[in-house]
Amino acid sequence: MTASFRAVMIALPFVGTYFVTRSLPVSPCDFLHEETYNSEGIIDYCGGGDSAFVDLSLRKWPLSLDFRPPAGLSPGENAEFEMNIRQFDGSPLSGNDVALSHTKKIHLLVVDESLTDYQHLHPEPDSLYDGTWRCSLTPKNAGKYFVFFDFIPTRSPRRVLLTSFFAVEGDRVSKPPVQEKLLYSSGKRRFELKRDESEEGGQAMKLIFEASDEDGKILALRPVMGAFAHMVAFDGELKGFAHLHPLENALPAGQEDVHEGPLTFTFSPPKEGLYRLWAQVRFSGESETFIPFDLRVGS
Repeated sequence: MTASFRAVMIALPFVGTYFVTRSLPVSPCDFLHEETYNSEGIIDYCGGGDSAFVDLSLRKWPLSLDFRPPAGLSPGENAEFEMNIRQFDGSPLSGNDVALSHTKKIHLLVVDESLTDYQHLHPEPDSLYDGTWRCSLTPKNAGKYFVFFDFIPTRSPRRVLLTSFFAVEGDRVSKPPVQEKLLYSSGKRRFELKRDESEEGGQAMKLIFEASDEDGKILALRPVMGAFAHMVAFDGELKGFAHLHPLENALPAGQEDVHEGPLTFTFSPPKEGLYRLWAQVRFSGESETFIPFDLRVGS
């Protein structure tokens, strides 16, 4: 028996174990607040503590996306979108191939180039064709829109991020933010994002989110996608995003749970500049509410 043959025989059990392990299904959101790794072996996260901004012009995942927007899109008109996703081996990504992450299988973040229209959608798998997913969307503005897919295949507990874009006909009238704005009012509600100055100096910024009424009374938040709030941060060039979740450990046990008081997020911006942050919350008896903030990093 040659040395090379013995080496192959010794390695076979380890290779087999590797592929068996990768093929094992992952129970729904066991990794909701655990570490996951991308294709480069760099840590990503799917839950609390995820503060990193992912630049998708630099980071790639070994899956293919065929995003198919309909032609002739106009502002204010609802349209059906189709997308085809294939896994690293070319097989179609079906509904059974995606684990639940924050109560949904695929999170689709849609934002226009002015950063003023943000929508969080959840495509559904086609009932007949594996790998095909569909969703409906009503763009508010004319111009270019960017889409970011965020999901976790069951064959490997690796978070996957994919991106594409589409265009909406018409003259662009919305302007991107130019200055910091951390206070937002809607009707009788007041939303504020505060820096925790005691945490300044490190790479990660600590941000405190608060919701109150016009008299300053703290508002009760209901669960949305398995947490009491979600937040995303976009850079001005829309090269990527950060998907943030509260650091507080009190996760909702059901849809009727409430949280009263501030929520803490951390954000690690890749460079200085102005970032548009969208908070996503829900109040009792209402659909989800999206709140925009503009955060300046650096001078």
